[in-house]
Amino acid sequence: MAGRGPTPKDPDRRQRRNAAKDLAVVTEAPAAVPEVPAPPAGLLKRTRERWAAYWASPVARLADPVSDLPALERLFALYDDLERSNATVKRRGHMVTGSQGQAVLNPLLRHIQVTQAEVRQLEDRFGLSPRARLSLNVTLGEAARSLADLNSEFVGGGEDDDDPRFDVVDGETA
Repeated sequence: MAGRGPTPKDPDRRQRRNAAKDLAVVTEAPAAVPEVPAPPAGLLKRTRERWAAYWASPVARLADPVSDLPALERLFALYDDLERSNATVKRRGHMVTGSQGQAVLNPLLRHIQVTQAEVRQLEDRFGLSPRARLSLNVTLGEAARSLADLNSEFVGGGEDDDDPRFDVVDGETA
């Protein structure tokens, strides 16, 4: 049977202040973004719909609508640019006439390729794919957990099976 460890000393009476840090309690953040920020001006209807869908998703709870807003606006502007570029390539074709009258690959295809790479980087930063969420150690279920749940793991007062200080050897706490 594992016993409870000794009660920590009052921080003012500690001699070695670096030995045991007190766990800070994180105040609870709102469960959802209170208000959807306005999308960047001039976006296509489809991109504005994606903007609203993003802010309604559980992943948006991890974004700070103030400090992350410029990068998110850039991401959605890139989505919009991709929509427009793909529509132009679809209308004009993959091959266009070059300056000497020869058939050349549409230069927009290179632009699309570069833009898609930048979009992927921003999507990874914001956890907008299953793989990106895994690399950020976030699942949608964890994104929905409140900070109160996370704090309870630290300040719940229960025994910590992983802490070797709570191991009992021959009736004594190690």
